[in-house]
Amino acid sequence: MIIYAVNRILYLIPVLLILTMVVFSFVHLLPGDVIDVLAGQEGAVDPEVRKALEQEYGLDKPFYVQYGIWLNRVLHGDFGTSLVTRRPIAVEFFQRIPATLYLALIGTMISLCIAIPLGTIAAVKRNTAVDYVAQVVSLIGISIPEFWFALLSVLLFSLYLGWLPSSEYYSPFDDVWLGVKHMILPAAALGIRQAAITTRLTRSTMLDETRKEYVDTARAMGLSEPKVIYQYTLRNAMIPTLTISGLQLAQMLGGTVVIETIFAWPGVGRTLFEAIISRDFPVIQAGVLILGIAVVVINVLVDLLYRVLNPRVRLA
Repeated sequence: MIIYAVNRILYLIPVLLILTMVVFSFVHLLPGDVIDVLAGQEGAVDPEVRKALEQEYGLDKPFYVQYGIWLNRVLHGDFGTSLVTRRPIAVEFFQRIPATLYLALIGTMISLCIAIPLGTIAAVKRNTAVDYVAQVVSLIGISIPEFWFALLSVLLFSLYLGWLPSSEYYSPFDDVWLGVKHMILPAAALGIRQAAITTRLTRSTMLDETRKEYVDTARAMGLSEPKVIYQYTLRNAMIPTLTISGLQLAQMLGGTVVIETIFAWPGVGRTLFEAIISRDFPVIQAGVLILGIAVVVINVLVDLLYRVLNPRVRLA
């Protein structure tokens, strides 16, 4: 297990290096001129002003030199300064990462708590009313856009019933009750749709596992049906579910812009969206890099969980 973990972690080095190259190149290909943003004006900028700004920010240097300088800063935790707020980018993001991480983790937990029992029961009770209801519910969940479900939730639970707040964020470390109360609606809006996708996958993988020979052998040995299903079959069926859940978690970290906007949630996705609107290139660069690193790290953690669920997994 240790050798497997070390090998997976070592794979991160070239992947992250390529990621930095792609992110740095991608931002330089975006339309718009960073000098216009720096100068605070659109259109033609005075040549002397342009030259001074290029020298100050190192934009007059060759591309590979700019990349080397930027990478060196990143390795030392310096992502530069926002062109709009003039604040350190690291401060901008690391103040908002906890809110997004909190929302994404709770959304994923809601998804798994719904999908695993529902998908397992649907597979065990296949071709029955329970199975049909689970499939219809999951299909409806997949078909409903997150933003529409979020707006309906605000309309019903906040406006009409007044049970839950529709906006703001409170850290659970500052006030547990307020943190949970303000988290329920945005996390549910994220998690329920993801649960619909994961339910169908869990049902499918469970059906595949129940047809395998080891299941027939376990039943022939006289093991009880609950033990066969929940101790053996479900454990093997969880590997694809973990994969999709890991990808969903990574997607939530950077793909919650709409949800964060609807619920006024001060997260990374909303920050990145605001940076794109204002053409704050250094913030865009840092945000995409941070989210890319999060995706890579989550995938490695999922790989390590494979070995916990199934020790037969080997490094390919």
